[in-house]
Amino acid sequence: MLRFQLVSVSGMKFDDDVYEVLVPTKDGVIAIFEDHMPLISAGVPGVISIRQQQSDKDDDMRHFAVNGGILDIDGKTLRFLSEEVTAPEDVSEKQAEEALARAQALISGAGSRAALEEAHHMLRHSTAQLHIARLKRRKH
Repeated sequence: MLRFQLVSVSGMKFDDDVYEVLVPTKDGVIAIFEDHMPLISAGVPGVISIRQQQSDKDDDMRHFAVNGGILDIDGKTLRFLSEEVTAPEDVSEKQAEEALARAQALISGAGSRAALEEAHHMLRHSTAQLHIARLKRRKH
């Protein structure tokens, strides 16, 4: 088993043994299992998905929206540190849709390259939040 710790500025969001963790990176989503080679890398805004047991189906996975971050793997422990981590129970589909609309408006009105990059960052995070909100609805 792999120990996975998901930490935000407000504290520990997840800390348990898991079988697999899917992490969004700038090169795409990577799957991390026990005995993964040591690695420190940047995460991007997106969804972290956790399969706790090898026998868990995709529908049984836990999901968190992250606003980017840093991942650190030593083979036995994966730590993902993010400024903002959203659990499905922390966001409604309506809130996520409103945040997505605000991000899209910021993209349209961005007056500089820096503002456009920040708006795209917000768009990716809002999209991830909407995704986990919809996954939560599908389960219930």
